[in-house]
Amino acid sequence: MKITSTNLKNALKVILLPVFVYVLFFVCSGGNFGKPSSIVMNLKQTLTPTLISYAMCCNMLCDRMDLSAGAVVMLSAMFGAKMVYLYGIGLVPFALLVVATGLVLGTVSGIMYMVLKVPAIVTALGVCMVYETLSNLASISWVTAISGEITTLGRFPWCLIIFAVMFVLFYIIFNHTKFGYHVRACASSQQIAKSAGVDTKKTAFMCYVVSALFLGVAALLKISIQGSIDTPMYMSSTNIIFNCMLGIYVGLALEPYCNLLIGIFVGNFILNMLTTGLLSLGLSASLQDTASGIFLLIIMIFTYNNQRVLDFINSRKQKQELVEAHK
Repeated sequence: MKITSTNLKNALKVILLPVFVYVLFFVCSGGNFGKPSSIVMNLKQTLTPTLISYAMCCNMLCDRMDLSAGAVVMLSAMFGAKMVYLYGIGLVPFALLVVATGLVLGTVSGIMYMVLKVPAIVTALGVCMVYETLSNLASISWVTAISGEITTLGRFPWCLIIFAVMFVLFYIIFNHTKFGYHVRACASSQQIAKSAGVDTKKTAFMCYVVSALFLGVAALLKISIQGSIDTPMYMSSTNIIFNCMLGIYVGLALEPYCNLLIGIFVGNFILNMLTTGLLSLGLSASLQDTASGIFLLIIMIFTYNNQRVLDFINSRKQKQELVEAHK
């Protein structure tokens, strides 16, 4: 009973965060925000960023920042759209091609990291610039839009089914495989993990391979939902991953109350709802970025320090009770 009660309390804490954001914007916008169709769209738009967050999660936990992830997603989606335009391939070949391209590109990033032996962020920046250059050169003659049957996987319920399959897959990989245990060990301390017999180099490479698979599926969902993909310029592909990184941080903050994967999904859903909510208030793009930063900072401060606040309140309450008892 005690365990069940604790689980219910933790679940309630996780649920209250998006509910609080929803109620706040619903009230501030005078009811313009939070219509059922809007919430459904928010859910749909959360799927791709969450998959990208899962892709980046293992590397980030091990202090490797893969800034090339956004470029992998965009180039994979563009390549699939090009094959549809040139050869009129069907839905299944298109889906397999996009995922396979993401798998290859992401694995190349891992190989470059292993071969060059320089900090991961340096490798990622170099790979990102190369992939963006390829995207720019190709976009001159590439049609980067799809329509009709090819967008089927971006519609309900197919997008949810794909996401659910990838969620279960990542859950198993992260929580119930030798690789997942090694990732968590490296996240605590790579030196200690290495001393305990963990092959840190192999684990690092597998992080990139797992990431590549999820980036390929994320690329498939992204272009299927949007119907087109923009050409990245001047490191603009990194814009894709910054919110996904924030989703991971929110997930880590919520980890004491739920599984990390659920926390990451909730984090991305909140961030997407935040963007929609600020639009409903009519804020300009610059003010939206400022408000998003401040709002996210408040959420993170509260999430990381709520136990301190509760301990302080309980301490004051106990002191008050002692004072009253001695009267």
